[in-house]
Amino acid sequence: MILTFPLMAASSWAQGQFGDISKTVDASDVEVTEVRYLQFMSHDSLVVNAETGTIDTLHIDDGRKVLTEEEYQQLASQPAMGRRRIAGVTPDTDQYGDMGFEGRQEFGSQAFLYSYKYPSVDANGNKVVLSALMGVPTGMLFHFKAKPENLVIGCHETITSNYECPTNYNHGGSAQSGNGMLLEYCRYDAVRQPCCLVILADYEGYGCTADRPHPYLYQELTARQVVDAVRYGLALYHSKDYPEFEDGWKSVCIGYSQGGSVSLATHKFIETNGLADELHFAGSVCGDGPYDPVAHVRYYVEDDGHTYHIDDGVEQKTEHKPGTLSMPIVMPLILKGMCDSNPMMRQHKLSDYLTDLFFATSSTKMIEAKSEKKNDDQYSTGRVTEVYRNCMNNGNDWTGTINNPYGAPITVGGRYDADQMAKMLFYDDGDNVWGKMDKMFLPECYAYLSNVNNFEDGQGNRLTPTGRGVMEDLHRALESNNLTVGWKPQHRVAFYHSTYDTVVPYANLLSFIKNQSDLTYFFYDNSDRHSRAGLHPTLAGKKDADVFVYDTPTANDHVAAGSDFYFYGASLYIAGESPDYWLYKWVLTGDN
Repeated sequence: MILTFPLMAASSWAQGQFGDISKTVDASDVEVTEVRYLQFMSHDSLVVNAETGTIDTLHIDDGRKVLTEEEYQQLASQPAMGRRRIAGVTPDTDQYGDMGFEGRQEFGSQAFLYSYKYPSVDANGNKVVLSALMGVPTGMLFHFKAKPENLVIGCHETITSNYECPTNYNHGGSAQSGNGMLLEYCRYDAVRQPCCLVILADYEGYGCTADRPHPYLYQELTARQVVDAVRYGLALYHSKDYPEFEDGWKSVCIGYSQGGSVSLATHKFIETNGLADELHFAGSVCGDGPYDPVAHVRYYVEDDGHTYHIDDGVEQKTEHKPGTLSMPIVMPLILKGMCDSNPMMRQHKLSDYLTDLFFATSSTKMIEAKSEKKNDDQYSTGRVTEVYRNCMNNGNDWTGTINNPYGAPITVGGRYDADQMAKMLFYDDGDNVWGKMDKMFLPECYAYLSNVNNFEDGQGNRLTPTGRGVMEDLHRALESNNLTVGWKPQHRVAFYHSTYDTVVPYANLLSFIKNQSDLTYFFYDNSDRHSRAGLHPTLAGKKDADVFVYDTPTANDHVAAGSDFYFYGASLYIAGESPDYWLYKWVLTGDN
């Protein structure tokens, strides 16, 4: 069956550096590579309300399990078990015990998981086949098909191993990862919340393209590829025997960290390319994202711990000191992404920027190891930190080559002992490893980053170089990915950001507020941290504002703040809901 998914009410099509966007997409161009079945497990618990003395029922989440075809058929053959709690059954007599299901659970919510390949374009405008995951909500034990209320365009966070990408969620992915949290939007329960179709793209360089470089922070390219994943995913959905969406359905972009910036970039791409009507677009939810790469990098160079958070008249501080990185792998990810894909950087190579001392940490090797077939040969961000710890304690002897897409491989690295590594890497108050930028970067590169006159004119206005050079080209490439300028959002944007974030700093959100001063803002709980930074945007009520800003009160840094953002972040639940879901509902309705 060939199904076309047409564009509605678009008078013209933008043609960017990646070529035309097709007016229709065909389901016949989609290849389904795997179908799995996601089983949400839960049970009801009776509790006594201490205030009223009445008995209430709480719905308790017990996690989820991805089922194979065989496991699905076994479960689906027992329809009665899906309609009621398996009362009085202990785990050792539970007929589903071999599938990891505990006793006294009801199987009330499921989703089909489709892994699929779809055509898109790469940085050169050439056709590339990418992969994505689609979660389709269904009723109990898959016995009836739910009508999705909305579409969630899920944007995953920074990863450094291929096994963490969305399409590999079916093979041991964590329920508490960003992918796992975004799949929570598939849940279909008694009150039909959220009951969404969820589409999660593998960014280029992951999934079926793990052998290709990942164009890290190349915002327009990644947004184009995400939008292609969504359009082809919708075509796939409509080609199957699934019901139409509910009347009035909307799509919302949601992401955290890199996913937060991809969410905003996708928002921009949808609006500037006339796709808002086709995708019934409502807006985006963006958590702690790098929206302004120049402000982002300049924070690492200049910040002395500012949070703009006042407690008892005293500003709270982070551990950040000027010229340090709390997650050193971020810098080679940025540089490699730019050198591999950005047209302004193709004549440059990583060795133009980074020292042999830093190369000796094996950072580039760990980034490129995502193409390895075995999970044990790849490096998650947690495992990267372990390698850095080993370098500090024992030194490292690594001499190797780094790929150079536009020239011969470059030999880098060497033998450096623990004392030498300790001049570049150091521990914070805990066991997290930080990096010193003046030892990571070549002296001339760090000198450029440290010179404020390269970035500001003395009147607070941004400067972008007009000449060419190693650092000038990097500067221009970073600025070309600034999502805070060059457009004005036409749909709602909801931001979540921790002022204690030293990995993706609050400067990114401040840059958006400063450069999008024509919009109206609602700051939750009357937060005034932006005003302490000298910004005074136009305010509006929650229902009427263009932008909702939740300056989260958490004192957590980036990773822990991300846990608070998603469904499992119980410490910051607002009226029983996590910030991502709370902000998602505001984007849809202007209220929550």
